[in-house]
Amino acid sequence: MVSVVDRIWRSASQNYIRPLPGRLGVKPRGRSRRLERVLTDFGCEHSFVRAAGSVLEHYGFEIGVSAVRGTTLAHAQRARAQMQEQYAQPFRILPAVAQTHVIAEADGTMICTVEAGPRKGKRPRQWQEMRLVAAQAKDSSTTIYGATFGSVEQTARRWGHVTRQAGWGLNSRIHTVGDGAEWIQLQSHEVFGEQAHFLCDFFHVSEYLAAAAPLCRPNQPEQWRHTQQKRLKRGAVPAVIVALTEHLEPQATPDEEAPVRLGHRYLSNRLDALDYPGALALGLPIGSGMIESGHRHVLQARLKKAGTAWLHDHADQIAHLRVLRANNQWSSIWN
Repeated sequence: MVSVVDRIWRSASQNYIRPLPGRLGVKPRGRSRRLERVLTDFGCEHSFVRAAGSVLEHYGFEIGVSAVRGTTLAHAQRARAQMQEQYAQPFRILPAVAQTHVIAEADGTMICTVEAGPRKGKRPRQWQEMRLVAAQAKDSSTTIYGATFGSVEQTARRWGHVTRQAGWGLNSRIHTVGDGAEWIQLQSHEVFGEQAHFLCDFFHVSEYLAAAAPLCRPNQPEQWRHTQQKRLKRGAVPAVIVALTEHLEPQATPDEEAPVRLGHRYLSNRLDALDYPGALALGLPIGSGMIESGHRHVLQARLKKAGTAWLHDHADQIAHLRVLRANNQWSSIWN
């Protein structure tokens, strides 16, 4: 680190003249591109306070938390603008031959936000859903992500783009997996058409079975659940529905006290999304682990730290910056 002491001059017309910075090609409180990259790197991963501490630890000089915050958000805004430009392009212009199978998943996570305004007192907080989409070619270790606070339609457009980047072609089969939320299944058909087959997340289905098990077989609930899971994996869905039907609660029982009815309804309404034997035969996942992992390391690791609340726009910017990094496009905003 180099320290420079310069004089401040005064003339008849100006009270503040600093000739040295102009001669050196620098400006007071300015930051090099390299330093801005470092600040954005740390600020993207950790709290701005910790990021400032990391600069002192690794580079030996102090820098204000506000400088880390301002730099990170400025480049996060650039990252968002770059990605939005990509999303504005059509995604259905596909190559004739690409990956045979592409796995595509989508889900939402709740982010704590606050309204913009004076920071006096405790501002009310609200949880808003940010949707994450992901796609990966079968047998590939590379996952492409997209995120937005936007509408279901905007989410679907991002889903199409990330799937195309992952290898979607005219010859591809799109294997979509989700928790059974209606918007995910509808957008699967809307975006991918006849090329897609939607599958309910096996572990989400298993949660319904686990809730119903104590009423269906009080003495051996775990054994009953395992039996139903095995039936699902070999395609014996009707047998599972019969096993639930035999123990349905009376109609007068409220839904929140009727786990067997809820499980029966869930499966009965999704009979076309339970082809686990077909997925297993092709070596395709039956769970939504890819998107769950994405939630943890792409969004939640930075946006859901304990006690953190974000301005809506800032959370959106940081999400795009982290998505860009997760997609191995970090260098694109610096070159």
